Amino acid sequence: MSQNSVGTVIIGGGIGGVALAYYLAELGEADILVVEGRELASGCTGGSLGGVRQQFSTPYEVELALRGRTFWQTFEQTFDYSCTYYQDGYLMLTGREEIFENLGRAADVQRAGGAPNVEMVAAADLTDIVPWLSTQGLVGGCWTPEDGRVNPTDGVYGLAAAARKLGVRFLQHTRVEKIEKSKGGWTLQTPEPVTARRVIVAGGLGSPDLMRPFGLDLPITPMMVHYGFTTPVISDQRLPMTIDLDTGFCVEREQDAAVVTILDSSLPDTYGVEDMLLEFAEAAAVRAPVFTEVGIRSTISAAADATGGDGHPFIGEFEPGLWTMTGFDGHGTMQGPAIAKFTANLIAGIADPFLDPAVFDPRREATATQEWLRAARR
Repeated sequence: MSQNSVGTVIIGGGIGGVALAYYLAELGEADILVVEGRELASGCTGGSLGGVRQQFSTPYEVELALRGRTFWQTFEQTFDYSCTYYQDGYLMLTGREEIFENLGRAADVQRAGGAPNVEMVAAADLTDIVPWLSTQGLVGGCWTPEDGRVNPTDGVYGLAAAARKLGVRFLQHTRVEKIEKSKGGWTLQTPEPVTARRVIVAGGLGSPDLMRPFGLDLPITPMMVHYGFTTPVISDQRLPMTIDLDTGFCVEREQDAAVVTILDSSLPDTYGVEDMLLEFAEAAAVRAPVFTEVGIRSTISAAADATGGDGHPFIGEFEPGLWTMTGFDGHGTMQGPAIAKFTANLIAGIADPFLDPAVFDPRREATATQEWLRAARR
């Protein structure tokens, strides 16, 4: 077939869309085209902190997280491509008894799902893990030392290279304005229209506009996150991804320095980098005074895909030949590859031993939040 008439089109060149292309091709699917409005990994994936954690509160999210962590831990061996997994660990903190109890219940769910090394740590013992932490006002936290971080852009490029070897093609700098039904499939309205037998919408923040004409209102909205990259700090000590669920204080290792931010899914549109840095400094003065002494070398702002409803992604065939795989709620790096493999198997008719497709059905009534352990202040 020509590039303008293909078997399967995947809209979105982030970690999910590129991984899906690879897994479909690995299953023997031919004539796959990935269409990306800008460049690969230029959307939510490119703005991600790259955290990989097992700390979730529902069995399905834990299962996806564990599969995702295994994917990243073995990425270099599987794809023969450089993408280091930094096993720095994850530390969730709180000064509220009820949140600490919820963390404990979530830890039980993680252990029941097969997650190793989930430790509930009292405040007095936290400095054994992170000596730079001030435990003032804390009750404790949950520590998962096998969690870590990656550079998701490296992962996208590695997956794209592997997908190309299997015949997948990529069309970048091509925005899809609209999807329309056509004879034998679908037509994508682009500068040069593309027709396909199957279309899979994996466009992150752009997915709602593409699916709304078909009567599907996806509760996916941008959540702006502002990051500061510091001068070198505590390079001789452990620096896991550390999140204070009470204040949104968040730090992560970046070479010999750190990335800092305030995580909050309800910030107004007027909240910017300067607001974040001021608020971070106030939180750091209490939680980790060493971070009040660092300089900020650079900053970036990026949008994550905040997902409403129950917190699960939207995966499934909405109309014959029209699929969605979107709504990762800011967890695309850690879960996207696992979700992509699940979706590829679903398309191929391969049953999953644990994940129920109905849980992710894009038609479901997803009004009650099930996954509460979103890494933001509460």
